[in-house]
Amino acid sequence: MIVRIGIMALRICVLLALIIGILLWAHLIPGSIVMIHMLLGLLAMVALWMLGFGIATAPKGRNMGLAIGAFVLGLLLPVVGLGQLSWLPGSSHIVIQIIHLLIGLGAIGVGEMIAARYKRSNKLA
Repeated sequence: MIVRIGIMALRICVLLALIIGILLWAHLIPGSIVMIHMLLGLLAMVALWMLGFGIATAPKGRNMGLAIGAFVLGLLLPVVGLGQLSWLPGSSHIVIQIIHLLIGLGAIGVGEMIAARYKRSNKLA
């Protein structure tokens, strides 16, 4: 149950954060929306950690590598997200923005891998 809830929460949070992030990046919405983007990112981190916990404690199909990856990636997401405001100012700032985007996409990828492995090993419908 924790994996089903975690993957759905991760999918929704990452999708919404991605949409808001792209709109912020393109300056199509006001900067005051950044707090919603940050909240969605934190919720995505919690959902990813839920998935990591779920695969680490699974009775069948336990995978500590994916669990550790989920926890590390989940921690990197807000660290890079919050730090990007002061890292690489000027024209090279786009580098850190792309890194933040790739970490967010990596989070959904790891989450999907965990959900698929859990489903396969536990025969969930």
